[in-house]
Amino acid sequence: MPRLSFNVGVIGAGIGGLALSILLKKNNWNVTVFERSQSISELGAGVQLSPNGIKVLRSMGIENEISQVASSAERIVLKRGLDDKFITQISLGSTATKRYGASFLQIHRSDLINILYKKACELGVNFLFGNEAVAEPSKRNSSEIHCDKNIFNFDVIVGADGVHSMTRKNFFQFAEPKFLNQIAYRATLSLDQIDDVWRKQEIQVLVGPGRHIVIYPLISKSLLNIVFCSDEKNWTCDGWSNIAEPIEVTTRFENFFPVNDILNQITSVHKWGLLGYENRRNWHVGNLALLGDSCHPMLPYLAQGANQALEDAASLEYFLRPKSAFNIFEALEFYSEFRRDRVLKVQKFSSRNAKLYHLSNGPATALKHKALNLVSRVLPNFLLGRFDWLYNYETPR
Repeated sequence: MPRLSFNVGVIGAGIGGLALSILLKKNNWNVTVFERSQSISELGAGVQLSPNGIKVLRSMGIENEISQVASSAERIVLKRGLDDKFITQISLGSTATKRYGASFLQIHRSDLINILYKKACELGVNFLFGNEAVAEPSKRNSSEIHCDKNIFNFDVIVGADGVHSMTRKNFFQFAEPKFLNQIAYRATLSLDQIDDVWRKQEIQVLVGPGRHIVIYPLISKSLLNIVFCSDEKNWTCDGWSNIAEPIEVTTRFENFFPVNDILNQITSVHKWGLLGYENRRNWHVGNLALLGDSCHPMLPYLAQGANQALEDAASLEYFLRPKSAFNIFEALEFYSEFRRDRVLKVQKFSSRNAKLYHLSNGPATALKHKALNLVSRVLPNFLLGRFDWLYNYETPR
């Protein structure tokens, strides 16, 4: 008879760590989450949830709560940043719901985190805030987490501590994350400050040589979410969210005249360098596994960072379900094998989008834009259908 209850320690109370804690607790695991911040983070701005991620949230029983505070985009509109010329559009909304069984939603990160945290607390997940948690290698069939001069023993430890993961660094001895020669800025504005054109229930993407902008409203917060991405040769800042001067954004995007009214009103900006790791065959060692950005940072050009962390959580919970002859080490190996190829494909397509968004001016680019325009008119669902492999994801059962 297989053992029915196990102890897991999760390092990091971000989207992936919280999701995993909920899924494991629903399956009778004893779960402790370690978070070095003093409380659940209210930082961040907009997060895009696609059908593959929403299906994971549905399996947790929180889809309705998410929908009540999220916005639902009807389409993605791609335009040229230099002259506002329409390129193409991709229908979302009811089209996506019929095609994938779930929609596309935009939500403030703090709303998503708070809903996940509330659910985890309701289920009885234990949280320890305010101290760095350090995992130690396996001793027989358990591993230790050292935190605030205390030692905790677990059957499984999961590092969900982000792109600068200390868990990854301590256990896997991978190289430091590599700067991918691109940076991003994020800002928000009150919807009361901006023109009606930016209030539409759509995701607007303005593209140009070496840079682009993504804009969408966050209705529950009465905010406009703006992300500026730009090619950059050097990055020397620490951390994933640094204060930037608005003039940095204004200088980089001043010839994107459609957003001049927005640029002139921005008073607070955060920036971060886009980082990546060398691809690894395994995301586990012994009875420790990695999840989300700690093992596969995502470029933002497919809006899959949060969604892939949610998929990781659902997959890891599935392989950790106790079975006859259950072996934790094999379960973690199956998890790594199951997720690796899909994540690599997502990263590959995200990199392709980066190249499409940052094309230089010229006849070749104009021809590609005309082709995209023609496709959207003749075959309106073709561009969305190219990503059926991504959005048709179903949580493992």
